[in-house]
Amino acid sequence: MKRRIHSPADRRRDFDRAQAPAPRREQPQPRAREDVVFGVEPIRELITAAPEVIRTLYLRRGTRRRFEDESARIEGSGGTVAEVDDRELTNLAGAQAVHQGLVALIRPHRYTPIEEIIAAKLDPILLIDGVTDPRNLGALLRSAECAGVRGVILARDRTARLTATALKASAGAWVHLQIAECGNVVRTLEQMQEAGYWIVALAPEGSSTIYQFDASRRLAIVVGAEGAGVRELVRKRSDYVISIPMRGRVDSLNVSVAAAVALFEIARRREETASPRDAR
Repeated sequence: MKRRIHSPADRRRDFDRAQAPAPRREQPQPRAREDVVFGVEPIRELITAAPEVIRTLYLRRGTRRRFEDESARIEGSGGTVAEVDDRELTNLAGAQAVHQGLVALIRPHRYTPIEEIIAAKLDPILLIDGVTDPRNLGALLRSAECAGVRGVILARDRTARLTATALKASAGAWVHLQIAECGNVVRTLEQMQEAGYWIVALAPEGSSTIYQFDASRRLAIVVGAEGAGVRELVRKRSDYVISIPMRGRVDSLNVSVAAAVALFEIARRREETASPRDAR
């Protein structure tokens, strides 16, 4: 076996390699948890709407007196308050979060049994199937509540969870809604039809528009994923597939905006046809 002869250049290269510092590893940054709300105003809004959903309020050390009213409401609703340092607040809220010295850990949402929503004959009901962005989910809940919806059903395996991000985006609307989860969307639609609901899928290629279908029936409005829209098997199960006529050059709306347009149009038409007795 021949012995390798190292040249001066080889020795110099080996020396440089030995002296070179080891490559730096990127330090993992704290990531925001899904069950926290942070920032002064968002937390105050949450406390005003539903203080009982806050499990623990974390305050920057030494600021309890500033947030005494908020702390008292949380403790009076079964929650706890803790003063911690900024490092702990950042670990909870995430490295990029502007937490302003205030982070709230929220309790898991208690979903309403779907049978209760159907039995209550809430009308209309909004069924959300495939909206994965929690901000869009929150905006949908806000639009629905503002339009008079009281019941919402989420497709469990295809839709964003009711995380702190979704609740924050809903601007407190979720507190006033009965929200259920379903596993099999098509089976849920069948249950609703058996209970007297008419299923209305909102899709750009609908066979009629939001101005043409019968809005006087008991309705369940279905919205689908951002981009892909309502699934084909859901459309086939629907009694109506309706669209919103576009007047400009852009051919679609954000899912929460589209739902708001449709739900407010239903409310408008029902008010127009309501008798004076119904109006009272």
